[in-house]
Order: sequence, then structure tokens, then C-alpha cells
Amino acid sequence: MRLLLIPLLLLATALPAAAAGDFPYDLESGQEAAIIGTTAGLFGVGWLVDRGYEPLTPEEIAAMDPSSLPAIDRAATRRWSPKADHASDIMVYTLMAAPLTLALTDQGSREPGTLGLIYLETMLLESGTVYLLKNVFERSRPFVYNDDPDIPLDLKMSRTARRSFPSGHAANAFASMVFTANVYGKLYPDSDARGWVWGGCMAAATTTAYLRYAAGRHFVTDLLAGAVIGGLAGWLVPQWHEVDAVDELRDPSAKSDPGMTLSLRFGF
Repeated sequence: MRLLLIPLLLLATALPAAAAGDFPYDLESGQEAAIIGTTAGLFGVGWLVDRGYEPLTPEEIAAMDPSSLPAIDRAATRRWSPKADHASDIMVYTLMAAPLTLALTDQGSREPGTLGLIYLETMLLESGTVYLLKNVFERSRPFVYNDDPDIPLDLKMSRTARRSFPSGHAANAFASMVFTANVYGKLYPDSDARGWVWGGCMAAATTTAYLRYAAGRHFVTDLLAGAVIGGLAGWLVPQWHEVDAVDELRDPSAKSDPGMTLSLRFGF
């Protein structure tokens, strides 16, 4: 559980060597409205799909066959650990709070509201995507296939039993940790600690994902999908808010290098 403190400790130890520069992020009303609207749409469609949910019956559970799963996922059906499940909850909530420490740094404290909104959009976009996909796929969790008598039948018949893909814990962990490492690097581009921050953040997120596997709550493919979704959100949303990108949204003719510029546009 010591990994819980890695992102916080790395940020704290890195600050003395970090030199401040111009604040790298800005907001643009049209872009913020588009991102919020997109996330609302994801949750809305997910809710509509969710209305058709039906729990598994005892007969369906008894007929579950691990051999029907991809080879990479079969070992997860032999995992069961309430302790790992509880530890993963502690991990993910701690990691989701870690990016807030960026607003306490010299650079981040200049515009904490901007950082807070960008982080909120990151987590909403990631969570909306996960919510929609869980309701579309309704994949049974590994413990449903497990014959361990310690696993309650009512848990296998519960709503959460059919919400395996993708992993929300992995998505939350990687979104928050990629966001933290990415934004720290932009706030302090000359810091020698950037590599350590990235390494610590990725270790903490990976540990969270592993605990979900050890708990019997997720397949490997669930975790990989969650990591990709969260990682992309944690990387892309801050990128969209970088000063040059926002300036171009406001005035497409204003580019930092008119001679040679590659422009990427994202539509919502």
C-alpha cells in the first residue's frame, strides 16, 4: 500500500528543482461546452442502453464455461480475494485525488480553477465512455465463472456481476495518473523529476489494475481496455487545452509557426 503515496511524494520532492515558466493551459468556451456535451451524451446513451438490464439466473451461472473465454482471460476465473478488492478501492480513490495536489504547486496555484476544470473534463469523458461500454457489453465478471463456495450466489446474480468490460478502476487510475504526469511535465518542463513522476504514476495505476485482477473482479482484457481509455483521456484532454491549441481554436489563422504546422482537429 506504500504505492498510494508515490505520486504525492514525487511531486513534493520534485518541486525544489523545478523552474516556473508561462502557464501552459487555457480555456475556450466552445471547447468546454463541446467536451461537457459529449460526456453528457455518453452518459445519456449509456442510461438508455442500461434500461434493458437483466440479472443472471442460477441456471445461466451454472452453465458458465471458462473454456469459452479467450486464453488470456481464463486464469482470472480462478481468482477471488475480497482483500484485494478492498485494497483496489483505496488505491483508486487515492489516485483520483492525487492530481489535486498539482494545484498546490507554485505553477498550478496560479490557475487552480483551470486545472480543476480540465481534470473534471478528463474524468467525465473517461467515466462516460466506461459507463456506456459497460452497459453495451454487459460482460460477466470472472467471479461468476468461479466455483469457489465463498463467493455468494446473490453477488453473482447482482447488477455489478455483469459490468466487467471495461474496468472502471483501471480507467480511473490511468486517467488520473497520466493526467498528473502529463500536466506536471507541462507545468515544469525543465524539471529533472519528470521521468520519476511518470514512472511512479504508472506503477501506482498498474498496481490498482493488478489488484482488480487478483480480486477476481476483472479479466486482463477488461484491464487493458480500461487502461487505454483512461490513459487517452488523461493525455488528450490536457493537450486540447494547451495554450497554442486553444489560441488556434479561437483564431485558426493564428499559428505559432506559419511556415510549417501540423494541425490536429477533434470533433465532438
